[in-house]
Amino acid sequence: MAASERHLTRTAVFVVLVRDNKYFFLRRANSGWADGLLTVPAGHIDKGDGIIFSAIKETKEEAGVDILAENLKFIHVDYLKDEYVNFYFSAEIFSGEPIVGEPLMATECIWIDKNDLPEDIVPQLKNLFIQMENKQYFSEINRTI
Repeated sequence: MAASERHLTRTAVFVVLVRDNKYFFLRRANSGWADGLLTVPAGHIDKGDGIIFSAIKETKEEAGVDILAENLKFIHVDYLKDEYVNFYFSAEIFSGEPIVGEPLMATECIWIDKNDLPEDIVPQLKNLFIQMENKQYFSEINRTI
């Protein structure tokens, strides 16, 4: 197979902050993708950065909290065919109170009971929460969600 026939995927990290049976969410804005929907701190992995480093960095940037690597718990990875590989982590131990760390990219932050999740969350997270419930650590999605 020629190198030009190989596809390249983008890679992202998502961090689910957990406290008192609730998840922390940010409402997306001004990105051109899923604006108005709820998400967790997330971001692309930049060239040269590792997955854990990126999860810690994105959570600090987007939610203003510090997480130690040993407090990140791997919960899932999904592959969106020809689009993305997403790595998901959770953290129950972190320093600081989560906030909207990037006001131009999120309009609000809220804690939501994990047993009463709303419909207006980004599609990747809808899949994630189903997979978590089923104790699945990997999923492959053959369509863009």
